[in-house]
Amino acid sequence: MRKSIAIIISLVFLGYGLIRIGVGSALLGQETGVIDFEAFRDPIHDVGKFLAKSQEKQIIPLSVAGYVAYIALMGFVLSIGAIRTLNNLKNGFAFIGAFIAMYALLFINFQTINPKAIHLGICMLLFGALIWLKGHRSQAA
Repeated sequence: MRKSIAIIISLVFLGYGLIRIGVGSALLGQETGVIDFEAFRDPIHDVGKFLAKSQEKQIIPLSVAGYVAYIALMGFVLSIGAIRTLNNLKNGFAFIGAFIAMYALLFINFQTINPKAIHLGICMLLFGALIWLKGHRSQAA
């Protein structure tokens, strides 16, 4: 049962990572002019407004392209961690932990807390559960 739950959590992380890669890459393509889809114009505008509004608070100023590229990179790091964890390979937890640190750094950089902090909290809980489940399984084997 523990193994099944660990697999489900890893698959959730993989799915979340792939979504971040897809959304971040699509928005980066839109921002750089590689693609032009009506559906991506409002999100790019919203990100631009958020960045402009928080410009004076940002520790490291980000452009829209930089922000969405960072989102895609976060997804890539999380996906690698999830795949490595699913395959019981070294450093899977390290990559997932790096994703969580990257996520937390966004809140630190913008010096704000918003509803997305709930996502971070859920990721932290799932990561803790995954470590416990995988660690417990390792000791039993």
